[in-house]
Amino acid sequence: MSVDKYSGIIEAILFYEGDIVKVDKLSKITGLSKAKVIEIIKNLIEEYNKDMHGLKIIELAEGYTFQTKKEIFPFIREFYNLKEQNKLSKTLLTVLSIVAYKQPITKGEIESIRGVNSDNPIKRLLELDYIQILGRKESLGKPLLYGTTASFLKDFNLKSIKDLPKIGEIKGEEFSLEE
Repeated sequence: MSVDKYSGIIEAILFYEGDIVKVDKLSKITGLSKAKVIEIIKNLIEEYNKDMHGLKIIELAEGYTFQTKKEIFPFIREFYNLKEQNKLSKTLLTVLSIVAYKQPITKGEIESIRGVNSDNPIKRLLELDYIQILGRKESLGKPLLYGTTASFLKDFNLKSIKDLPKIGEIKGEEFSLEE
């Protein structure tokens, strides 16, 4: 098969899956090396970045997926009557931030940082699939360890957890509530 056919196959897989597709999976399906798959995806990304396309291919959570371009999304939202997604409360964002920056972390360690009980926020973040149980800590009582998920990376547009801003880089006014 020619490279053009493989581009089409990879493009179709990304479209059909509708979610993040790992390079390993694309390599297995096409029989191409991971390096060749990445090269083809980079070419597709360049093609989709042209103005005539309403979609783009982005790298998230160590894989690739389609996403509507920012400038196109308002038209889609209006036409399909899409409501804004539920925003996370300040409490959920706080717990999620602690988990993201300190993972793997126990509930006790989260509560030690926050100074208050965290049962409900942890339960809700598990339901939202933003955090997951990674295992148990080898300490007294063997408490559960929590970490972030691929859904967290996807919804926050992060390729990996390493893409989180460094704590010193974050400015408080960027996260103030709008009045």
